[in-house]
Amino acid sequence: MPQPHLPENLQRVGFLSCLPELLRRFDVDPLEVLAAAGLSASALENPDGTIPYRAMGLLSQLSCEKTRCSHFGLEIGRQIRTETLGLLGELMRNSPTLRVALQDFAINQHRNAHGGVTYLLEDKMHAFFGYAVYQPNVPGQYLICDGAAMGAFTIFSELAGTGQASALEVLLARSEPRDVSHYRHSFGVKLAFNADQTAVVFPRRMLDQPIAGADVRRRIVIEKRIQTLWHAGYIDLVTQLRRELRVALIRGNFSATTIAEQLGMSRRTLDRRLNASGVNFQEVLDETRCEYAQQLLECTRMTIANIATIVGYADPSILTRGFVRWAGVTPSQWRAKLGREADTCAGFAF
Repeated sequence: MPQPHLPENLQRVGFLSCLPELLRRFDVDPLEVLAAAGLSASALENPDGTIPYRAMGLLSQLSCEKTRCSHFGLEIGRQIRTETLGLLGELMRNSPTLRVALQDFAINQHRNAHGGVTYLLEDKMHAFFGYAVYQPNVPGQYLICDGAAMGAFTIFSELAGTGQASALEVLLARSEPRDVSHYRHSFGVKLAFNADQTAVVFPRRMLDQPIAGADVRRRIVIEKRIQTLWHAGYIDLVTQLRRELRVALIRGNFSATTIAEQLGMSRRTLDRRLNASGVNFQEVLDETRCEYAQQLLECTRMTIANIATIVGYADPSILTRGFVRWAGVTPSQWRAKLGREADTCAGFAF
């Protein structure tokens, strides 16, 4: 199997510092879970510390298994709020409007984590505040979806006001679990399982809503400070490209010229810099497509033809050929090999 062109990614501890106490509520020893995930006993003590992104996925999977709680991602997602985002969360609370606050998150989230990307997309009527994983082979995906959706819902409700939640719809890129009662109770809004993305959807006009209590002068100070933050480390060009491509596949426009413009350079400059890194645009695009396809194969009940369309292939046979090159098996074989039920514990991230 070809190796993805991606370095080890890191995740700021942030909301994960709440995990030990959450495990204790389920009568689970957090030290056992940390050790099983290959983390030290003190790994989650400093909110501004970091752990490997993949270790976070493994940590969440083990937590789910130990607690025997199939909706564990929702539980950890409840812990996500602007306060747990550190200085980035403070920037969001001091934004003039909801649009600027959510854009703040999307633009600066890489300072807290590499491996997944937060985004804000808009069409004529709606806005989509979501999260997608781009790092390959992160343990589990179901609770990644659950935790991200719950986190987006919690942050939106905090910034826009809980009274605005009735205008929301939550998209979940996972199949419907056997017991949906926890999801209905947690969100209290319309839910759409088997979606192509994990996002909170709301009327676009709400983006112009002002943020209560925002301090313009404080924001100026924070904007300067946040430029110096690199909790997750420097972000290289290939990682930047994967982040842009993962969101571009959801948007449906992933031309090299457009992506280069979004990265602030010409197509020729992008190609030259990628070649210097030992890769080319098409290789990174194909890897990103295959990872996205794997997530949908594992987490949803979409047909392979539908998945092929979502990841940008006009014909399912093109996806199959590319998938065989990347994973060594066909999409059908890969899905059959998983043999997982829809509500299997897997992981979370945001």
